[in-house]
Amino acid sequence: MSDYELNRAIHHIYTHRDLTMAFRDGNYAELDNYKLTGEEHKALSTRDFPKLWALHVHPVLLFHLSAVLNSREWYLENVVPHIKDVPNKFYDYYHPRGGGGEMKQA
Repeated sequence: MSDYELNRAIHHIYTHRDLTMAFRDGNYAELDNYKLTGEEHKALSTRDFPKLWALHVHPVLLFHLSAVLNSREWYLENVVPHIKDVPNKFYDYYHPRGGGGEMKQA
């Protein structure tokens, strides 16, 4: 499956209050409305943010999902250290390695 569906699910969860509240309470029934792979479904339902990163969730979406579920400090302590050097096509596109400031070609 494309990562579009995973990103779409995350966007809907954090932008709809009822979905956010259900997700906070451990109700993951909403995930059945998306064409997610078993790996994607598991990463979301276990809130495995480093795994979601590795599955190419857009960095902004991942941060926003974390923000409605956890404190900012939780994200900085429990996610950021675990995603260093893990490829993510969106992050890598916006933050080219090498420090030259030039944008990578897609």
